[in-house]
Amino acid sequence: MKLFILNDDVNSFEHVTKVIQKYLNYPYMQACSIASIVHNSGQCEVKKSDDEELVRELYKGMVSEGLHLKLESDYE
Repeated sequence: MKLFILNDDVNSFEHVTKVIQKYLNYPYMQACSIASIVHNSGQCEVKKSDDEELVRELYKGMVSEGLHLKLESDYE
């Protein structure tokens, strides 16, 4: 299962970066790079795992922080 962060006009760059660090445990510079990709490309895949429960828990947590996300099955 894949988890994508989607661009929006609601969340600040700083907030997206902090949420990425909090839930995905990525270093600050990597979180900034991901936020930039989301801003410029409209979305960025941030997690791919066979553990669907893990990906769904990340999704729930990050959505609760206000981020716009998308889940995609590997079978699509």
